Amino acid sequence: RRKNTMETQNSAIRDLIIPIERYPHLNDTQTLQEAIESFMSFRAGQQERLHYNMIFVVNDLSQLVGRMFLLDIMHGLAPRLFDNTKVDQFDGKEGEYPDLVFLHEMSTFSECGKNRDKPIRPLIHAIDFSLPADTHILKALVMMSSRKDFDVPVTDNGTIVGVLRLEEIFMAMCNTYCKIP
Repeated sequence: RRKNTMETQNSAIRDLIIPIERYPHLNDTQTLQEAIESFMSFRAGQQERLHYNMIFVVNDLSQLVGRMFLLDIMHGLAPRLFDNTKVDQFDGKEGEYPDLVFLHEMSTFSECGKNRDKPIRPLIHAIDFSLPADTHILKALVMMSSRKDFDVPVTDNGTIVGVLRLEEIFMAMCNTYCKIP
């Protein structure tokens, strides 16, 4: 069981983070195949489900340059599937577009295999929000909530040291502020 970090560290997020070494990350020169392998190496639970839905991307100097989500990898593997089925306005259950994706099934599966060696660089999202390691847990929660960003890099003196997820804040709050009997 985790010790009560809220009392010993003035409620800072420093002890709640997942250290960067234990979070998926790869170099911006790597490929979709390597991104898939990185995600697959972080599995959890009896059914071997993916543990994370996001991966950090660093440069050759190990500086954080961005992040990618699972959907970004799928876009990279099958870009024509998503390009051909874009809809400007949702047509509802009766709309014709969602059913058209099945027409792309064969080309999508063949395209996936061909695109595995493509670089991830065009799929990377810049990071415009991070939290210092000494941020108070409640301030972090409010900031994450207002941005609707629940996997946030945490820095110490400008260097990424880990990731704060909503799950860690939830557990800390349930074990400290809102103790469950």
